[in-house]
Amino acid sequence: MRRIGASLWFAWHSAGQNFKRNLGVSLAGVFTMGLIILLVGGALLFTHSVDSILQTQQNNASKIKIYISDSASLAQIADFQQRLKDDRRVISVAFETKDQAAKEASSDPDIQQALQTLGSNPLPASLNLEVKQLTDLAAFDKLAKATPIVDRTTATDYNPDVISKLHTVINVIEGIGIVIALILFAISLVIIMNTIRTAVYARRTEIEIMKLVGATDWFVRWPFILEGMLGGIIAAIFSGGIVFAGYHLFVQSAQRSLLSVPFDGGYAVTLLVLLLGGGALVGAFGSYLGVRRFLAV
Repeated sequence: MRRIGASLWFAWHSAGQNFKRNLGVSLAGVFTMGLIILLVGGALLFTHSVDSILQTQQNNASKIKIYISDSASLAQIADFQQRLKDDRRVISVAFETKDQAAKEASSDPDIQQALQTLGSNPLPASLNLEVKQLTDLAAFDKLAKATPIVDRTTATDYNPDVISKLHTVINVIEGIGIVIALILFAISLVIIMNTIRTAVYARRTEIEIMKLVGATDWFVRWPFILEGMLGGIIAAIFSGGIVFAGYHLFVQSAQRSLLSVPFDGGYAVTLLVLLLGGGALVGAFGSYLGVRRFLAV
């Protein structure tokens, strides 16, 4: 146990000593890696914000109006409404009368003027559905068109083009965020690896002596791995703080401009933890790769 403790102390002491000894190179690596972590965090948060907006639109789009014919009786409407309520794909069903439809439409000045000019209410009553999945909307549109009490001219307000485009945009945004994160991860790995190689090259004679007196590869490797982890953690702390502050300011600015962007504190904290762990992991792995070629004596 004492031997293990001594080895750990040596590894941490050597890592800190190496970091201070090559402070210029170490800080350059930390700055570069911090910039990349900042870009990764910013890209993921921006993607999450856009995805939140699109998900909100998707939730709004998961509603469909089924327009009822003026000749339909209240009993027929109640029967159709109950059938829809019993469907497992439906979240809620609400009946909207012609007067309620006119009142809702009157919020638009042009429609209000048109209704006053006509002197009557041409707007149909409707059953307003909220469904669980967007993909179910097409089925309810088909069902409505096959139901006798539904208006023959305009059965529903379903627009398949809008739904498909919304799905496509959500998938593209999520894919772009993942690709950007992977590319920046690979770049940061190369940078850390080269930074550690520079530090190792400066100590190649010391490493050769340690190997000649019987030091194992891992005894030599651990100080450099810990040095890489230290640099990754420092970079992640500063970058994560900037990302969190920037995300907060972005949400405030967006909300002032009436754009519905919620502040997702849980996601932000989770992302900060992942950036911290990712910085340590990339730093350690880059150091492992960087020191490997110098261990052969």
